[in-house]
Amino acid sequence: MISSLKASIRHASLRCHPASLCEPVREIRVAAQRLSESELKISYQLLGEVSSIIIPDLSHPSRRDELWRHTCAEVFIGAPESEAYFEFNFSPSAQWAAYEFTSYRQGMRAADCIAPQIVTTRSEHELLMTVMVSLPVQLESFARLQIGISMVIEESVGQCSYWALQHDADRPDFHNRDGFVLNL
Repeated sequence: MISSLKASIRHASLRCHPASLCEPVREIRVAAQRLSESELKISYQLLGEVSSIIIPDLSHPSRRDELWRHTCAEVFIGAPESEAYFEFNFSPSAQWAAYEFTSYRQGMRAADCIAPQIVTTRSEHELLMTVMVSLPVQLESFARLQIGISMVIEESVGQCSYWALQHDADRPDFHNRDGFVLNL
């Protein structure tokens, strides 16, 4: 099974929610790969005017809540057979958060997991984040996972835009399982 998992890499582009436009960002490309039963690799490539985006400074990797209020990358992971899912937030600063939900926005608690590895590089026109995520043990036994990938972008003018693989509501809602459209 592991050899078939290593071959499963998915490429996609995130779409900005129409209620939150973001002129500095031209495109956000993502790639996700399940490296083993217990590990995911996710890459986020933002192309545009990076100087017009607020990017948190690099700090000591640590768990921190409310990263979604600023520029951060996110991934939502669930199994098709379950309403439960996990949310991971990754800041360019190397701070991170992980939550477990019993169902749609219910039963939220800090997820018991290994700290992800976050590597961030940036230039004038590109922000690249590569994240290695150790899956919580509850997900390791599933042959297929449903993945939702998203980003929050905070512009220097103070507004945030919300990017995801798919938007199915009038307001951005990354927790909506209809947005978990990548299968790994």
